[in-house]
Amino acid sequence: MTWRLHMAALLIAAPAAATEHEVKTYGHVLEACYLAAENAEGRTACIGKMAEACMETEEGGYSTFGMASCNTGEMLVWDFFLNTEYMNTMDWAKAADASEGENFPEFANRVESLRDAQRAWIAFRDAECGMAYAQWGAGSMRHISGTGCVLQMTAERTIELVGYREFQQ
Repeated sequence: MTWRLHMAALLIAAPAAATEHEVKTYGHVLEACYLAAENAEGRTACIGKMAEACMETEEGGYSTFGMASCNTGEMLVWDFFLNTEYMNTMDWAKAADASEGENFPEFANRVESLRDAQRAWIAFRDAECGMAYAQWGAGSMRHISGTGCVLQMTAERTIELVGYREFQQ
């Protein structure tokens, strides 16, 4: 079974209404932190804040199901940020390629490089988090480990994408 199937099974185990609840109830915690962060260090400090607030507040928040649901809720918010930052970084890459392409067309390859890197990163994340899930075998920790991995890696990639643009400014 692939990681995507594990993730699908996990999301089935955590009903959409539960995940929607976490996002609606605690998403503001992560959003406020992320928007207030001025640099990569500040954004990194936001990782886990939403899931922690969820686990602390929800009845059963520290159960296996509760932790996996809270992790999944935070991961979905980071995934929204990731998609936004990917599009912002792609816009930056297009503008940089257009600017440089006139004089140095051989170096105007940021768009393709970013697209290739993102596709490779998705494959790596899926494989890496598949292993985080699989290492626990039939144990219930697989859900916490798998969702925690996807949350962490998605957040870190989001911050990396912003860094591509910030480095050039």
